[in-house]
Amino acid sequence: MNYDDYNDFDELNNYGHSENRYLTYEEVEKVAASKVRGSILWMVLGLLISGLTGYFTLIGLSNGTVPFLVVPVAFVLEFVAVITFTALTYKASASVLKMIFLVYSVLTGITLSAIGAIYDPYAIISAFTGTVVLFTVLAIYGYVTKEDLSKYRSILMVGLIALIVMGGINFFIQSDGLMWISSMLGVAVFIVFIAYDVNRIKNNVISYALHEDAGILDKIEIHGALALYLDFVNLFLYILRILGRRK
Repeated sequence: MNYDDYNDFDELNNYGHSENRYLTYEEVEKVAASKVRGSILWMVLGLLISGLTGYFTLIGLSNGTVPFLVVPVAFVLEFVAVITFTALTYKASASVLKMIFLVYSVLTGITLSAIGAIYDPYAIISAFTGTVVLFTVLAIYGYVTKEDLSKYRSILMVGLIALIVMGGINFFIQSDGLMWISSMLGVAVFIVFIAYDVNRIKNNVISYALHEDAGILDKIEIHGALALYLDFVNLFLYILRILGRRK
């Protein structure tokens, strides 16, 4: 659903211009639901783009039409895209941020093409199915819960830092045990991140709607899409590592 189609959205934009206009709780909830749904739909679009890009890149790598150098270059450009996205948050329009998100999805698809050459197709399908189920359950919980999940942010940051440190250490020592522990921790961290991010998107939309600032809602939507995309991809990769059926 496009938010321009929401019949109270124009009134929301004019909320600060009329002292007689106050949004009802139901109206704010509808806007929040619509924006959360928009974030998820953008995430799904990004995943589709990544999947198709990864598939055709894998074919190109297999038959030699795509040089392997494309993968590490795409990996570097992913970081550039995220940094650019963050730097332009308060300067660029939501449309520009959406374009960067789509470019990032293409780049991620290229880098993820490597898993098709490493892992058994059944392991990939199983990991993806499990990720979809977990994402759906946790996203629903994050939206319907009355609890403010922002209080878990510090714990999630500690878990994320622990994953980065363990990943760096294991890059050198190549320990199967440490890989297993970090994979289990990664699944736990990103399961919580899914509920946390959906809850955060909803609360941010409600907060800005109530503070008469509708212009930033589209930015919250695409920021939420990127966060959920990263949650999904990371959860998928950690589940895949646990399944671990390589070719």
